[in-house]
Amino acid sequence: MSDEVVKKAKKLIEEVVIGDLATVEQGRPRVRPMAMKWVGERELWFATYAASRKVVQIDSNAAVEVCFHDGEWSHVRLSGRASTTQDDAPRKEFWGMVKELGDYFSGPTDPDFTLVKIALERIEYMSAGAHEYQTHDF
Repeated sequence: MSDEVVKKAKKLIEEVVIGDLATVEQGRPRVRPMAMKWVGERELWFATYAASRKVVQIDSNAAVEVCFHDGEWSHVRLSGRASTTQDDAPRKEFWGMVKELGDYFSGPTDPDFTLVKIALERIEYMSAGAHEYQTHDF
């Protein structure tokens, strides 16, 4: 069952793309929509600006949660630890995956381009009409 939860989560994320990212700032939750990509076995990656408040929030408190949902009310909640990087190798890798980054940054080494990686710790998936989450812990 647990591997099935991962498959369902990946499929929903690939279809929906936009997830609601929750961080913490001064003890208060901060939520905003972000386009993300599942990478490898257990990471979500997304791009943001180096001066973004998200970067400060993540650097201060790495615990995050992301929620993706479709039009049928199936949804997945993913919790984990976020980190930011401006290392060239992973930014170039992500640049190659997401062509739309060129709309926001001049290139993969643009100093304004920060890559955020979320190392997933837990997935909670609920299909439309269900009453309980199916879970997977990494």
